[in-house]
Amino acid sequence: MIFKFVFRKSICVFTLAFILSTSSVLANKHQFQWQVGEELVYKVNWLFIRLGTLKIQVLDKLTMDGSTVYHTKMFIDSNPLLLFVNIHSVYESYINEDFYPHLFLAEEKIKGVTYWTKYRFNYADSVIYVKMTNTEDTTEVIVKQLPLDERLQDGMSLVFYARGNVHLQKKKKLTAFYEAQKGKLDINIRGKKRKIQIAAINSSLPAYELDGKAHFKAIAGFGGYYRGWFSTDNQRVPLKAEMKVFVGKVKIELEKWKNWDPIQNDK
Repeated sequence: MIFKFVFRKSICVFTLAFILSTSSVLANKHQFQWQVGEELVYKVNWLFIRLGTLKIQVLDKLTMDGSTVYHTKMFIDSNPLLLFVNIHSVYESYINEDFYPHLFLAEEKIKGVTYWTKYRFNYADSVIYVKMTNTEDTTEVIVKQLPLDERLQDGMSLVFYARGNVHLQKKKKLTAFYEAQKGKLDINIRGKKRKIQIAAINSSLPAYELDGKAHFKAIAGFGGYYRGWFSTDNQRVPLKAEMKVFVGKVKIELEKWKNWDPIQNDK
């Protein structure tokens, strides 16, 4: 009897350990993989006209406010040959592993004035510390605090939130934070794979698709409906997107990359 009891208990322990280890392996298999040194360059086209270039970088991994964060940077540059658009912007965001920002730095135009802006998101005290410096008159500095009474996403963390969750199937309403104000954004994550093509890669690629609607207008008039396709490997690189800006519907497509392997995406 004692032998049977010990044997059954051992079987139960082994089974539980097997289930837990299998669950851990499956979770790790789908876990988003940050890649320090990653650089993604995109062309932005309106009809047959190249409007400009967008570049995203993951520069470093560090600790901020006791949390692991990743230093990310985005460059938006319009085509210098076009006279009707002149955009040259740089955004920096320090994003935690749950895809929320801890620090956001940018040059923003607010009420007709261009500022160097710094937003520090203090989750422990539920406060956003804001510092705004007039780019044309650096003696004009605005320092204030805003309530942090809900989870917010800046533009960069929205991209990484999508990358971290696009393999799932869910609908969410997120709150975007831009130019010191808030706006709602719907995101519909399909969690299904389909084949797409981009010019930079000769063969078709499996991709996760999502879509949604931004109920606000931000940089370059971004707002309204959008769609995006992401690689199916753990980096879940944005491959292409369609969205509305001030000139109308534009297409954004990956054309260059560093520290990403498209072949791995096929596995």
